[in-house]
Amino acid sequence: MKKKLLVFWLVAGLCSVTQAAPTFYVAPNPYPNSSSTLDLPWQSAVCSFSEENLDSYANGFDLDTLTAGSLTIDVGLGGLGGTASTAEIFAGGWGGAGNGSVYGTVYGMALLNRDSSGAAHSEITFKFSTPVAGAGAWVFDDHRSVAESFEMVVTEVGGATSTSGILESGNGVGYFVEGWLGVTSPLGITSVSYRVLDPATGGPLAGKFFELDHLQVDPPIQAVPAPGAIVLASIGVSLVGWLKRKRSL
Repeated sequence: MKKKLLVFWLVAGLCSVTQAAPTFYVAPNPYPNSSSTLDLPWQSAVCSFSEENLDSYANGFDLDTLTAGSLTIDVGLGGLGGTASTAEIFAGGWGGAGNGSVYGTVYGMALLNRDSSGAAHSEITFKFSTPVAGAGAWVFDDHRSVAESFEMVVTEVGGATSTSGILESGNGVGYFVEGWLGVTSPLGITSVSYRVLDPATGGPLAGKFFELDHLQVDPPIQAVPAPGAIVLASIGVSLVGWLKRKRSL
């Protein structure tokens, strides 16, 4: 009986590791004490990463894909406002196009939640051609005098989704939100979405602009041919059968 329990807890423990929840990194920038180091904890948690600061694109360009080595990242929009296959490259300005430079770490060209027709969507999405171990980006509230907050939704290998904590203002001004939103996962990440929220209701906002910059991605991880829990459970069953055959139970 003791050996049966030992095998059970061994398999259960391994499965729990494989099914571990993703780790989120939510760090508001306390502007005007602007900090560009809030992404360091995420960077320390991953083995390596590539970064796309988007400055090589022209203002107004409708971006549909990014590449990082062998990885292709499909860029799109979703949530309120419907889906769109591109998001706009934007020479940022607080309060809307042409109204000045973007503060803090979101500067130069950034990715705006605006489609080719000029409509805003409540989500910017990234889908990865191969699962990645981590992803993150700097987020900026680009709408003057409207209180906003943000969250990140991650989909892992196997289809499970998880949501980060809320990124709110780091300086007490509800309509000035900037900071880092990142995630790591031992299972592998197939997509991430950045959502703009109404702080009063916690629900998505429609028609409000926000920007992303300095997208950082951990390189693709090896795809698992079957969900880890199933694989480990199969190992456990085989082990139990082998022990029975050996009359060890």
